[in-house]
Amino acid sequence: MSEDARETPATGAAFGIPGRLRLTRRQLIATAAVGVIGAQLLLDASPAAALEETDLVLSGTGYSIRADGGRVTLLDAAGTQVQRFTGYRVGALNLVTGTSALGTAPDGAPALIVTWDVPASAPAGSSVRGTFTPRGRSLEIVYDIALPGSTSASTGMMRREPVPAGTVTETFHGPADWIRDERGGIPYQANARTMFVQRRGDAALSIVAPGANSGWRDNRAIHLPAAAVSPGVYRATARVVLGSPDERPAVVEAIASARALAVELSSDRPFNIWTSSKTPMIVHADAYNGGGARQLTFAWVARDFDGKVVAERSKRIAAAARSVVTDELGVSLPGRGIAFVELTITAGADTVYERTNVAVLPPYEFSDAPTFFGLSADYLRGPVAERELIHRIGLRKSRHAHFTAAELATYGFSQHRLRTPASLDEFDGDPAALTAYVRSELDLAEAAQATHYECANEWNMRGGVRKGVGAEKYVQKWASAFRAEIDRRGSSIRFIPVALAGMDDVYAKKMFDAGLADKAHAFNLHPGRGNYTPDYAPAPADWGTESNGSYWNFYGALTEARRQIDEYGGADMEFWLTEAYTPTKPNSWWHDTYRHAAENTLLTSALAMTKGVDAMQWFQFYDNVKANPSGANPDNPEYHYGLLLRDLSPKPHLLALANAAEQLDGATFVRWLDLPDDARGLLFDTPRGPLTVLWSRADGYLLNTQGTRDGSFFPAEEPWVDTWTTKTEYGFGVTGTVTEIDAIGRAKTLQTTDGRVGVVLDGAPRMYYGLDIGTAPAEAAPGKATLRGSVSVDGRIAIRVDMRNGAQATALRLEENGKPTRIEILAPTSSGKQSATVVLRGRRRGSYEYTATLSNAHGERASTKTRVKVR
Repeated sequence: MSEDARETPATGAAFGIPGRLRLTRRQLIATAAVGVIGAQLLLDASPAAALEETDLVLSGTGYSIRADGGRVTLLDAAGTQVQRFTGYRVGALNLVTGTSALGTAPDGAPALIVTWDVPASAPAGSSVRGTFTPRGRSLEIVYDIALPGSTSASTGMMRREPVPAGTVTETFHGPADWIRDERGGIPYQANARTMFVQRRGDAALSIVAPGANSGWRDNRAIHLPAAAVSPGVYRATARVVLGSPDERPAVVEAIASARALAVELSSDRPFNIWTSSKTPMIVHADAYNGGGARQLTFAWVARDFDGKVVAERSKRIAAAARSVVTDELGVSLPGRGIAFVELTITAGADTVYERTNVAVLPPYEFSDAPTFFGLSADYLRGPVAERELIHRIGLRKSRHAHFTAAELATYGFSQHRLRTPASLDEFDGDPAALTAYVRSELDLAEAAQATHYECANEWNMRGGVRKGVGAEKYVQKWASAFRAEIDRRGSSIRFIPVALAGMDDVYAKKMFDAGLADKAHAFNLHPGRGNYTPDYAPAPADWGTESNGSYWNFYGALTEARRQIDEYGGADMEFWLTEAYTPTKPNSWWHDTYRHAAENTLLTSALAMTKGVDAMQWFQFYDNVKANPSGANPDNPEYHYGLLLRDLSPKPHLLALANAAEQLDGATFVRWLDLPDDARGLLFDTPRGPLTVLWSRADGYLLNTQGTRDGSFFPAEEPWVDTWTTKTEYGFGVTGTVTEIDAIGRAKTLQTTDGRVGVVLDGAPRMYYGLDIGTAPAEAAPGKATLRGSVSVDGRIAIRVDMRNGAQATALRLEENGKPTRIEILAPTSSGKQSATVVLRGRRRGSYEYTATLSNAHGERASTKTRVKVR
């Protein structure tokens, strides 16, 4: 799905945020003067030039091309000039003049051939020739390049000029193929084709430029890399299509590339997110039939987070040759949630597969309480809907200075400035240059209304983690220079030092020994995590620093960081995670599956609060990378850190992050819970009442242990598949209505019986309101307990446990005729008397003997026995 499908409607707030901002045309043009606005570039079109009479004219379907020297002009069906192709530049060659002639393409099709003039300074034998061949609606442009002595032409640029004069908006897109690996696992995208789409009025011009970097473009050229044909010889191919702005990018690319079948899914909602479940979510399909007239079979299916099929249908549609047909699917959810939509289209031997996600995320009004949730996105695209979504999911602290003063005020954002110098040694021996650099950076930070300035990123890896290389110099040179200038000017900006990749305890200690506490206002950590659950916390002595070693853990890293901050940093030192993440590289055992990412996002957020983290900035907003935002690379993890997929639809963990921000809004951490066996729990105090986070580690701390690995490959389950195999029920007392909230924020009320409720735990964290877990942790082993049993007239057995002295218990294990019942979680309040009653239903006639074991973190104690008889 293309990003322009998610543009916010002209009126109304996308996510319920009033007072939306709009950039004026003047502001857009002013911004465009310094480069790309997200996915858009505003081009200043050139005036149309008078065209000489010439025989160098060829026609395609709906357009014609004319050659004049080194320039080829594209005209629409009415004869209006719309684009000029004026040359190619690569390496030392920047060619604009030349000669043109009629000729043929290698397959014999009529073509215009342009040979550009090469300067005398170019290497001997250098040449660039362009072959412009109309092929139906598509104009094929092939550049053949000879550059003797060169090893690459990957930086080649295709010169293009929109005409006539005016402002043209150019966006980029990246249609790609969905691939199913023969080894199994989830499908993934690959083979992205970058497209540059110019829109003006009721017309659109698309340039398909395979392999292009969408960020490498300016007012007169776009990136079009050339591939090697032989040593020093290269070829680059672009295809141009004129059409309507309503045509979907994947359809246009299919027309340009003569594909037999293509489809694109879209919706009318920004990011495929609805704010209400009252009406179905409509997913549109635009399918291109590149063959002859035939029937296309559409097979739709949509599943929710539990794997339930929530929409499904099949339909046959007649399609004319080289035509577009449409279909749609309505998807309904009962409330907040996510659905995974798949579409397979078949036509004879041709098949195409596409998928997207749709979600319901109701409005939520965050309080004014301080929050640690933030965003570490090194690139954003800029639409208002994007800003609104960031606000809606509760992210307030930006690592990068993306936002205007008006946006900071409207959305309640804060931001800081991050820059990484070229090296640790930059400006050595030139203190004046260092001072000038520091002052310039702080000037820019203050101009952006930054609250903090962050200098350098993950320099602890440059000498190898846990080696400490450069730690002292960083503090003595860079941290000292920035802190001195901040103090000199009396700035309110606070200094954040270099972020550590993993909790590099050696590097950190050396920084503290060099005086970090006096120079920095914060400690900065990137707690990278492999296929471990976030609560896995091995001691530093047990960390392995190999690429897939246990050094890359989350909670152990936070624990060691907190220890060093408390011991060496002082009470005023802030604790920042300027990158936290749940990367979802497909079919990789080292990374999270889409489902685990949602679960781990919630637990990551809760655990961060237990260690007093002041800012947790999520990396990052979009999949792909700043240098290639329209790419598709299933093998590079950096392309898979986003909250949004390539098509800008939400991943499950976007909902999980919003869920964590909502439920921890205004919360304070109280304590870890004392739970038996593999159960784990956290208690928070919130404005909505006590909040308990519960999970189990009965299945261990390692993820992705099932299936057959092949190197880094792991056949991941689909996001709707629950992979936790051990489900354990625990009984809790209640304080009122019990609400259970899963990782993505779906809430349900649990049924209570006789003042208690059964809660089933597994490896996925869930949140609860209404559980009675007591007010005070035990400080010693439980005291002696006695059991008493009674039977009611309806056959219920009530087992009362009384403990008259000693510390109170937190768990009760009751055995009935030697067989265990579910574990009951008790609610200790203080030392002294404690009692609890467990009611058992549905027992047949007969005699029953009961024993109990009471336990807490300090030990356990067996009770007396009791017998009852059901008559």
